[in-house]
Amino acid sequence: LPKPDLSVQALKPLDALAVRDSRHCGVKAANLGALRSALPPAASVPDGFCIPFAQYAAFMKRLNVAQRMAALEQRPDFIADAEVRRKELAALRQDIMQAAVDPAQAESWRALWQSRLKGAGVFVRSSSNSEDLPGFSGAGLYTTVPNVTQPDALAKAVQTVWASVYNFDAYEARRAAGIPQDAVVMAVLVQLAAPSDSSGVMITRDPFDASRRYVTYISAKRGLGIKVVEGKRQAEQVMYSSWSKAVQVLSRSAEDTQLVADAGGGVREVPIAPDARQVLNDALVARLAAVGRQVKQRLGKVDQDIEWAVVGDKIIILQARPYIDPRR
Repeated sequence: LPKPDLSVQALKPLDALAVRDSRHCGVKAANLGALRSALPPAASVPDGFCIPFAQYAAFMKRLNVAQRMAALEQRPDFIADAEVRRKELAALRQDIMQAAVDPAQAESWRALWQSRLKGAGVFVRSSSNSEDLPGFSGAGLYTTVPNVTQPDALAKAVQTVWASVYNFDAYEARRAAGIPQDAVVMAVLVQLAAPSDSSGVMITRDPFDASRRYVTYISAKRGLGIKVVEGKRQAEQVMYSSWSKAVQVLSRSAEDTQLVADAGGGVREVPIAPDARQVLNDALVARLAAVGRQVKQRLGKVDQDIEWAVVGDKIIILQARPYIDPRR
């Protein structure tokens, strides 16, 4: 597990981040910072800022979380019984979310949100040192708080992301992977919400045949892509060959609802007209694949698992992590 740099206390705008800054802001935020300048005009990355590992570590130290976890991990029932772990972790998350945040710290978050992002709706996202790694993606393990629109809700959203280090599925996945629980730290990415017309996931090679690295796999849905990323709904799926320029359709979306940002904060589900269910056309597929190749090139020429969105005719990149073949 990458050792975090806890010496960096200051908030970091995405524009100031490069790949090497994963040491204090996590791979997710660092990669997006690197892509902010590399992708235009083909695509863009929504602006935002990172709350570094150090602020999380100080908060957890004040709550004695490490000692509490060490005591739990000495209990035979906690070690042996998943339901005991589930219950104890839920209680720990609740205590983390209800604890008071340092007022000056919370005000600094709100001030940068107002000055840099003009107080617009933001997604408050995880960027831990235990996700987006070459051997451990951590996809879907930590909590994202979507479309935060009220200043008073920002601190609670940050605490929710911090607490998600102790999501049951996250704890269990790290346990199975042999990742030391006390080595995990969480940075938080506060990022402008993209009012996505469509969104999804892209892999810069054929996920079914490792030899076909000239193929890009794309899954998509209407609206916000939360459920595509979490794998909870059937998505539209295609593959694009950079050799033949051919688009192979694996499935078309049959969804009748989509997620959209709610003006009052959060998200809501709305109907999709039957004639608007198809998400991707050939031109958009080719453009997405080209952006995927750019992302791969910028991030060390390693195949990438990419979250994307489309707003109007503009492609937006929301995340890029090394692709991990689940069959290995």
